[in-house]
Amino acid sequence: MDNNVTIPAAVRVTDVGKRYHKAQVLEDVSFQVMSGECVAIVGRNGCGKSTLLKILAGVQSADTGTIEYFGTPIGRSASVCRKFCGYVPQENPLFEELSVKDNLKFWSRGEKKNLEHMIQQFELEDIMRVKVQKLSGGMKRRLAIACALLELPPIILLDEPTAALDIYYKNTTLAWMEEYRKMNGTIIMASHEEQEIMFADRCMMLYEGKIRELSKDRQERADQIREYLRN
Repeated sequence: MDNNVTIPAAVRVTDVGKRYHKAQVLEDVSFQVMSGECVAIVGRNGCGKSTLLKILAGVQSADTGTIEYFGTPIGRSASVCRKFCGYVPQENPLFEELSVKDNLKFWSRGEKKNLEHMIQQFELEDIMRVKVQKLSGGMKRRLAIACALLELPPIILLDEPTAALDIYYKNTTLAWMEEYRKMNGTIIMASHEEQEIMFADRCMMLYEGKIRELSKDRQERADQIREYLRN
């Protein structure tokens, strides 16, 4: 066996840039994430966190740079992204006029193996026949995360994952994230929630289009974020 074989990163982002009109939203963004890691991306509103996740998910295209999943360049192919990623955007991705059950059936694409587990994990049993438009924001969020996980993708992209959730369901979602990470799943999330930021193995800050990694020590990380917010 060759002990020098290099294991490719789950996610490798190289020199990604994105401009909206005259505003440079992302500039030479580069980082990599290994399997089983959870990375939080932080920054002020409008700094480009959601844009970066949309590019990673194949929803938007970068102007410059490359993205690889497990050594495979994704190019401009949304289908390649879907092969590797589940994505939960900040806005509601669900079909409002359909029931919880029908949304799960649609997003599962016929995959039933994990369906019951996700229903139980996110406590959806009692609302299966309820139309999404009648759900609270927190219930919609739980359903959206469950839908993204139905095929157990190796990478999950989460934009403010516990937004609109009460304390109980925040903790439930973090417990699921820990379970997923133990299965060698890779998590990249945009967040401003301290609990999520401290949960992450690593934290990166977006500021004026550029990204930098914060300390892996959680107390130092918290201090760095507080210093940033004061300026």
